Amino acid sequence: MRVIYIAGTSHSGSTLLDLMLNANPAIFSAGEVLKLNRQLGINHPRKQNSAPCSCGAPSLWQCPVWSRVDARTRETVGKSLTDLDMLDYGETDAGKAPNALVFKAIADVTGKNFVVDSSKLPKRLAYLMQLEELDVYPVHIVRDPKGQINSVTRKHGGFLKHIFRYELIHEQIRRALKSVPHSVVHYEDLVRDPAGTLASILQPLGLSFDPRQLAWAEAEKHEVAGNHVRFDAKSELVLDEGWRESLSPLRQRAIDIGTLMSRQTLPKTGAVR
Repeated sequence: MRVIYIAGTSHSGSTLLDLMLNANPAIFSAGEVLKLNRQLGINHPRKQNSAPCSCGAPSLWQCPVWSRVDARTRETVGKSLTDLDMLDYGETDAGKAPNALVFKAIADVTGKNFVVDSSKLPKRLAYLMQLEELDVYPVHIVRDPKGQINSVTRKHGGFLKHIFRYELIHEQIRRALKSVPHSVVHYEDLVRDPAGTLASILQPLGLSFDPRQLAWAEAEKHEVAGNHVRFDAKSELVLDEGWRESLSPLRQRAIDIGTLMSRQTLPKTGAVR
């Protein structure tokens, strides 16, 4: 099973990258698989009903793909998606990893050679890379820390904690990917040069850039979770540099100092071997 895992912080362009990869004929993006159970409305006190699918179906249960994935897991292992916990990293499900079972069902249903998981978290990346059933290719997405921290602060408040989290998450990802072939994608490069950036990800996978990836909003979509971009009808790329207006010089300086390690050690966009 070939899995493309997008790792990074929130508000870094992972949903956009996810959608652009999904528009390649060889790739199906499942979105943030980590949140599958919550999006299905299972065992989550704040979400009693299934969330809508990005295909337009009012719920994942009514989505033509996710309903077939559920049928496939029932057929192959006798378990519904309601019985397979994507947060189970202990392989407690009858000796088989629930995540691997779901990825296999997705591949069977869609007939695609590659499945994207844009869950981002480094802990999940490290776990999935350990599963023998999966062949994971990590894609480390990075955004200018001023842009990422400004965006997440506007939504959630706080400031200094987001500087710390930026450094922590990227350090954890760098540690997990040490000596592991992967790609690095800078959000700014993806927006300014989408064709070249996507080609740099696809080439190590033996795939070629497809022009349809520039019309990502027109492709069939079934991503789980992610931001509002997955419901967009137009494939517009607009570089978000609102931080230039929003951040005071003092805050910009604080971010520069606090993220110095990441800015010095994260490689440029491209394949890393």
